[in-house]
Amino acid sequence: MVDNLWEFTRPADKPSRRHAVYASPTPQLALKNAAAGALAQDQYVACELRFRHAPAMIQLTVSDARDHPDIRKIQSLVNQQLKDWAAGSLQDKLGLAPLFLPGVTQEELASAMAGNAHLDELVRQAAAAVTIWSADPVTVSPDGVLFFEITEDNAYTLHPV
Repeated sequence: MVDNLWEFTRPADKPSRRHAVYASPTPQLALKNAAAGALAQDQYVACELRFRHAPAMIQLTVSDARDHPDIRKIQSLVNQQLKDWAAGSLQDKLGLAPLFLPGVTQEELASAMAGNAHLDELVRQAAAAVTIWSADPVTVSPDGVLFFEITEDNAYTLHPV
């Protein structure tokens, strides 16, 4: 649900998290995050990324998007708005389903909102609470995860550090 709201509110010049490459600003953080995988930390190699040209990139203030403050805030807001949702009809519940479906696009959610006033109101209230895209792109945080999209005319290479 939060990912759908992030995608719905994403400005056109920002990278989509759904198609992004994730990186860390320091080798230490890269290795720490990599160790969350199946291998031990010493089985990974931290690398510097070098691009043909700088991609659209954003850096969060947290080391993992799962820890972004939007998540709890938006979940709480939506849960508050839907506190009586369970008592509604199946048709009412189905009308809100697009917000909760995996991978809903901006266009799909907007289309569903156009046909459902309750969904439209809920999405607009929740979208107003989104802050992920307001991150300052100039500020580099030693702990903030980076993500970017590679366009067809771009590429990157990895150089061990």
